[in-house]
Amino acid sequence: MQPGSYIDARTDAIDEPVEGSVCVIGAGAAGLTLVRRLARKVPGVVLIESGGFELDGDTQSLYASRMRGLAYFDLLTTRLRYFGGTTNHWSGYCRAVEAIDFESRPSVGLPGWPLEFAELKPFIVEAAGELGILDPFLGPPALLEALGIESDGLVERSSRIFRSKILQIAKEENIRLGPRYRDEIGAIANVKTYLNLNAVHIELAADGASVDHVRCATLSGKQITVKARFFVLCCHAVENARLLLTSNNIEGSGIGNRFDHVGRYFMDHILVPASKFIPSDAFPRIYNYDFAVAHSIFAYLGFVDRVVREKGVLQYANRFVPVYADPETAAAYDRVHNDFLEPGDISFLQDVATLATDLSAVSRYAAARRKLYFAKPLYYRVEHHLEQGPNPDSRLVISDRRDALGSLIADLDWQLGEPDFRSLRIGQQMLEMELATLGWGRLMPEPITPEFVRSQATGLWHNIGTTRMSATPSAGVVDPDCRVHGVANLYIGGSSIFPSAGAFSPTMMIIALASRLSEHLKHQLDSFSRIVATPG
Repeated sequence: MQPGSYIDARTDAIDEPVEGSVCVIGAGAAGLTLVRRLARKVPGVVLIESGGFELDGDTQSLYASRMRGLAYFDLLTTRLRYFGGTTNHWSGYCRAVEAIDFESRPSVGLPGWPLEFAELKPFIVEAAGELGILDPFLGPPALLEALGIESDGLVERSSRIFRSKILQIAKEENIRLGPRYRDEIGAIANVKTYLNLNAVHIELAADGASVDHVRCATLSGKQITVKARFFVLCCHAVENARLLLTSNNIEGSGIGNRFDHVGRYFMDHILVPASKFIPSDAFPRIYNYDFAVAHSIFAYLGFVDRVVREKGVLQYANRFVPVYADPETAAAYDRVHNDFLEPGDISFLQDVATLATDLSAVSRYAAARRKLYFAKPLYYRVEHHLEQGPNPDSRLVISDRRDALGSLIADLDWQLGEPDFRSLRIGQQMLEMELATLGWGRLMPEPITPEFVRSQATGLWHNIGTTRMSATPSAGVVDPDCRVHGVANLYIGGSSIFPSAGAFSPTMMIIALASRLSEHLKHQLDSFSRIVATPG
């Protein structure tokens, strides 16, 4: 038996069916946030988690998928299927949503959020406090001042086109939510957490208007039924959509999928490394990637909102990764440094000769290796970042293969579209002109063609958009309260409900939306209790 209220579904005795007021499926950022808040206000909370407290290979293998479109990360490495979810290897990058992130911009395919920015703001501030970062709505000068970093060189002081976009990096002890909240959740009497238990099918009532129960299974072969007043899927963008699509015995196309939106609009934040930047002495060190990371921030140059709207582009930004020596010199330095006590062969002398031809690069590279960030780079490699536009062809596809639990596997077909290519091309063009205008240096651009972008693009492990939020059923999967359209008691948490990727890091927003959802569910349960208690 696990400590506290933890139950190992593989080995512990379980009375069937498991019952509660709210069943939360998935113990990642959204699920743990929901459970902690609901437990303060409602009785009988059930948490279902696929894994245990440590990474397990057999459980992790349930994330196996094939890539059908552009090359993308293996989901076996990007998503973690145990208590704490992917926060177990989250790097802690935090940047708040802004008003422009909520806007509808049809020219680039953005449907807009059916929520008001002001409504979410207090929940985001609360999430920032839990993550241990400063007020996320501080402007760049105030934020840098609070961190003790010089702000005189910020681009907004001299440019009408670009502004600083700064991400804070939360400390590790604040972001490993599984270890952080394990004891707290285990000590709450009205929460029962079932570990090593997988949701495999959502069973609707005969009329399709509500969930009757969820069928769950262990890898050891046990079958368990869970019944609750409300259910919340907090699994992951791929798993949330897969469960909806494969639970299709009542709704043939899948739950919430009458308008063919489930599994579509898969997005990430696009990263395209391209072009060299030769800096002048005027280039501010705050935008040096190494300097920023050393101060627990990321600092980007991004378009001001006016440019985004006038140019009709997605939100674009870039960062500058320093290169202190050409690859041959850097490799020679590393070999000499590592083999210095045994310089016996001719290759050692050849490396020394290579270094002797470029001593200034050697000093820069050596300083960088020692984390001395005053060193001036030889050049910067530019990383172009973009919010990916929603593309219906970027989607999950249910395969004919099955996992160890017998569930059909969802493959990923990641696709980019014309708004992405155009926004990146315009972004680099305007960056080149503005860097020269500011006297910060010279960009040596590479051609940003669709072919180049497809060959170079990667994501940032942000899986977004497969069950997107919309005001009407015809435009998405969940309503502004995160409830699946047409299903009275089924909700979804996590970044799969985001209508757009925006220019923010998703985890803090996931936590904020889960906090808001907990308030809604508490109200719904209170209303239900009053109705039941009122004499007929």
